[in-house]
Amino acid sequence: MKRRLSAILFLLAVFWITAAQTPRPTNAKLRRVTGQYRFRQDELRNSLDVLQLAGGKIKFQLVALWVSHNNPENIHNGELRGVVALENGLAVYESGNCRITMKFTSNGVAITESDENSDCGFGVNVTAAGPYRKTGSRKPKFDF
Repeated sequence: MKRRLSAILFLLAVFWITAAQTPRPTNAKLRRVTGQYRFRQDELRNSLDVLQLAGGKIKFQLVALWVSHNNPENIHNGELRGVVALENGLAVYESGNCRITMKFTSNGVAITESDENSDCGFGVNVTAAGPYRKTGSRKPKFDF
């Protein structure tokens, strides 16, 4: 009986040591954020293209449009692009008074702005904030 108990304890110890030494993937590796994201609501027509990079970073391009209901030719726009860190599904772009936070989920990304008066260089009525749905997983091509 003692031998059996010793053998079981030995096997449990080996399993525990092996499991503790096995490297665990980071959240950045678990999430595949590369792809195309879209947000449409009322007058807003926004798109986000993302390329996941090595080292826990993403390269992104965000295009935000406001299209007037009364005159569809009246379009205001805003654009951001850059390379930012991705940690635990969260990426933050900061430049001057502009702060955009991207929280990636399995089927999209929620974007928030620091406040409505943030200085991201967007046109009148343009906002990047909202829930974006992932529409594709192709690697985007950027010109920057």
